[in-house]
Amino acid sequence: MAEQEDPLGVVIGAREVFDEVVGLRGDVRSLIENGEDVQETLEDHETRIRGLEGERGRFVIPVAVITGVATVVAAGLTVAKIAG
Repeated sequence: MAEQEDPLGVVIGAREVFDEVVGLRGDVRSLIENGEDVQETLEDHETRIRGLEGERGRFVIPVAVITGVATVVAAGLTVAKIAG
């Protein structure tokens, strides 16, 4: 059977298609491996963030107490200065 000529002048053979499929398979494998690494990194970051959130709660009450005491002292000094 005679090969029909493409009006655009481009002929892509089975070998070229096969080579591209093989190349894509390698790309997909690489993406899967990168996706697994990204998932591990995200899990690690989430663990770290959860730890930091737990640590933050320890300091809320002491900071609030110190701020309250400093406000009372500053108000007392202002009243004492005004009273004379």
